[in-house]
Amino acid sequence: MKTEALLTDPVFQLNLLLWMAKEQPSVDCRVRPLFFERGFKIIYIENPFPFPEETARAMRDLGLDISEAPEPELILGRERDSRALYFEAKANSFGIASPNSRQARAHLIATGPVFGEVLSPLKACLLCYVVPDGARKRMSECLIALSDELQSKGLKPGPFSCHGLAVSGTKIVYSWDSIFKDHVGATEDAVPIIDDVAEDTDPAPLLLVFSDEDCCNIEMRDFYRRVVIDQVRAWLLSDLHSHALGEKYETSPDNLLTKTTDGVFQYLGRERQKGLRKLVRENIFKKIADYWKDKQSGVTLVGNQLVVTWSVIGEKDDFLNWLEDRRMRFDASTPPVDLFDRLDADRKGV
Repeated sequence: MKTEALLTDPVFQLNLLLWMAKEQPSVDCRVRPLFFERGFKIIYIENPFPFPEETARAMRDLGLDISEAPEPELILGRERDSRALYFEAKANSFGIASPNSRQARAHLIATGPVFGEVLSPLKACLLCYVVPDGARKRMSECLIALSDELQSKGLKPGPFSCHGLAVSGTKIVYSWDSIFKDHVGATEDAVPIIDDVAEDTDPAPLLLVFSDEDCCNIEMRDFYRRVVIDQVRAWLLSDLHSHALGEKYETSPDNLLTKTTDGVFQYLGRERQKGLRKLVRENIFKKIADYWKDKQSGVTLVGNQLVVTWSVIGEKDDFLNWLEDRRMRFDASTPPVDLFDRLDADRKGV
């Protein structure tokens, strides 16, 4: 995919931010860990911000168009000074009349004084909007207008900062403003976060987490699901190659997703975890169990657990040869909605 276009892709934007917050080797890092270098660690990924009831009531009483469950891309925290960063990434800037302003108002309130009530001991929080670099100025103007509006209604929005992503030569550059510099103690205005990119960039190696809700492009949705499936397949193969004859191997979607994401899965919001868990169970585990049910009695799916026990010589080779065969492809489409999903959606009014 064209690198410039990737910088507007919400899935790629989120995963860039995650790599910037992850500990990595000091040399040959995939993405410069800009936030980790400054002492920040992941708190939540795509998890709704729970306003205290008093704040939620005040928002409702004013009659403003504000979301009561804003869902930031990422929240980072720094223990030494209780500072936090609250990220929202967008493909472009928007104006105050945009539907996006409904959630932007909520993000501004969430990063005000109420933030410390909800996520204590973290206190001082900065809302960071990440957009393509050319859209930073207009994004800042929108947030200024929304912040002024909220203050005029007696609400207490937090401080905000606008960050930019851009391709410069063979580098992807991340830039920010003076508000961010003061908040985190940075000295630069911009740094390269990836040093060697071509006109076309394969986003697959940088994918840690994904959800259909984050991607409006159907083709890219299918692509990202395929990447997740291939990552899980690779880890499953690695585990099973070292699995001995006669021993019971048991794994779950959560176990494999924790491995493929290098632990990031645990920070993901409940609904996003649920989607990835279901993708692994329905598109990988279920196909394995269905294919082998009449061929190897030791291969079963029990709830969310894939169980493999090889008791006869040759079973392991047969199974691994099948799993390694690239002609055998797992379905990368969205798993079907089951009764419990539908009931849950109805309960939430979806």
